[in-house]
Amino acid sequence: MKKNKYNAQIIKLTGGQSEEDVSRIETFFELQEERCDLPLVSNSILREHFLNAFEYYLDEGKTVTEICKLLDPEKLGDFYMDDDRQYYSLDNAAIVYPLGMTFDQMPMFRVSVELYDEVIPELLQIALDFTIRRFPLFLSIIKNGFFWHYLETNKIIPIVEEERDIPCKPISLILRSNRSFRLFYYKKRISLEVFHVLTDGSGAMIFLKTLASEYLRLLGHEIPCEKGVKDLGEVIPKEEFANEFINAKGSGSLSTFTDKKALQLDGKLVHTNISRIIHFNLNATELRKKAKEYGGTVTTYLLALEFLAIRKAISAEKGTVNVQVPVNMRKFDHSITMRNYSMYFNASCEINDIKDRKQLVDLFNEQFKERGNEEVMNTMMKTTDSLITSLSFVPLVIKTPLMQVIYPYMANNIVTGVLSNLGVIEAPEQFKEYVDKFLFILNPSRPNRFMSTLATYNDKTVFAISKANRENTFENELLRLLQEDGLKVELEGSVDYES
Repeated sequence: MKKNKYNAQIIKLTGGQSEEDVSRIETFFELQEERCDLPLVSNSILREHFLNAFEYYLDEGKTVTEICKLLDPEKLGDFYMDDDRQYYSLDNAAIVYPLGMTFDQMPMFRVSVELYDEVIPELLQIALDFTIRRFPLFLSIIKNGFFWHYLETNKIIPIVEEERDIPCKPISLILRSNRSFRLFYYKKRISLEVFHVLTDGSGAMIFLKTLASEYLRLLGHEIPCEKGVKDLGEVIPKEEFANEFINAKGSGSLSTFTDKKALQLDGKLVHTNISRIIHFNLNATELRKKAKEYGGTVTTYLLALEFLAIRKAISAEKGTVNVQVPVNMRKFDHSITMRNYSMYFNASCEINDIKDRKQLVDLFNEQFKERGNEEVMNTMMKTTDSLITSLSFVPLVIKTPLMQVIYPYMANNIVTGVLSNLGVIEAPEQFKEYVDKFLFILNPSRPNRFMSTLATYNDKTVFAISKANRENTFENELLRLLQEDGLKVELEGSVDYES
C-alpha cells in the first residue's frame, strides 16, 4: 500500500485484526483512493471522512466485511475522478436574488429533518459525500458574468458542521471554497441551508430526503428510492436542470408585480438576520379539521389567524396588510425540475376590515381562486421572462445598482410577511420508524419583520415563525388564537439571537 500521512490511522484500524481483515482494509482504502483524483487537499479530506467512519463502525463492533459493504467506495461513482467545472445559467426566479441582495441580507432558507436518535456526524458526513454526486448543482458557487450572474460547480469537498451559529446566516461569496449550501447537525436534527439561487423549498426537500435515506442506510436501514428519495447511481434526467419559466404560457403583464405598500409589524428591526424562531407543533388531523369547520384549507385558516394577529401587532388604523403566499408550479404540470419553480401572490386585506376568522377564511379562499390559479401564475412567469429578456444586454455593473434600488419596492415593501406551505412531505414508509418530523424556515428580508412556514409529516405540522424584531405581540396572539380554537400547541422557541 502507498505510504502517506494516513498510514498511522490505517495501522490503528488494522491493529488486532486477522490477516484476512487487514488485507480487506488495505484493499478498501486502495479502492477508495482510486475513486478520488481531485487536488491533494480534497483527496485528503475525503480519505479522512472514510477513516473516521471506518473507525466509528469498528468501535461499534461491526465486522470489517460489514463495514466494507456499508462504505463501499463504488458508491462514489466517477464523481470525484476529476475536477471538471460545469456552468449553469440561473433560472428566472434565481436571477433577481444576487441582484437585489446586500452584504447582510441574503435570500437563505432552511429545511430540516428531526430524527428519533442523535445524529452520528461521521456517518452523516459520508452520507453527504455519497449523496452530493446525485445533485451536482449543489456544489455550485455564484459568479459574475458580463450580463448576468451564473453558477459554476466546484468539487471542493463539502463539510458537515455542528450547528453553533444563527440560522440562515449569509454565505460569503468571496471565498471560492464556499458553496451555495450548508449542512448542519444538532442533537437529533439535520439541517440543510440553501442560498435561493440553487433551488426552492421543494427542490431542497428532495435533496434532504435523499441525504436522510443514505444516512439511514449507513445505519443499516434499507430505504427504497421513492417519494422524492433519489437513486444515487441513476443517470440524472436533464429535466431536473430545466428553467421552466421560459415555458410559461399566455402573455405577460407588469401589473401582476405591482401592489400597495404594505404595513409592517410594530417594533424595531434587529441587526441580525433572524431575531428568534418559534415553532408551533400541531396535530395535522386536528388542524385540518379545524380549518374545515371554517370552510377553508389549512393555509387559508392559518392566514386568517395571522391577519388577526397582525391586526393586534400593528398600531396603524389605515393601510393594507399583504402576506405573500408562494405557489409551487409543479402541481400544475408535474415538472421534475430541481431549480426554482414557484411563483406567488399576495393575500391582502385592509387593516380596518380585519374582523373575524370566518370572514377572512372566505376572503382568502376567493383570493386563492382569483390570484393563485395556473393562468395568473403563468402570466407572472411570462412577465418575468419578458423582463429578463429585455435586460439581457444591459451589463451587470449597471443592472446591479439599479435593481438594489428597485427590488425593495417590487418585493419587500409590498408585503407584511410570508406564509409558505410545503404541504404534506411524502417519504418512504420506512422513514416513520426513524424520522419524527420535518421543519422549514425562511429568513426575513427588510423591512419585513416575520416569515412563516409550514411542513407536515407523520400527522405532525410544524408552523414556524422566524422574526426580525423583538416585539412578541404577533406570536403571542397567534398562540392565543390557536388555543382559543381548541388546538393543542406544543411551543418551541429558539434563544434570542439578538442580545
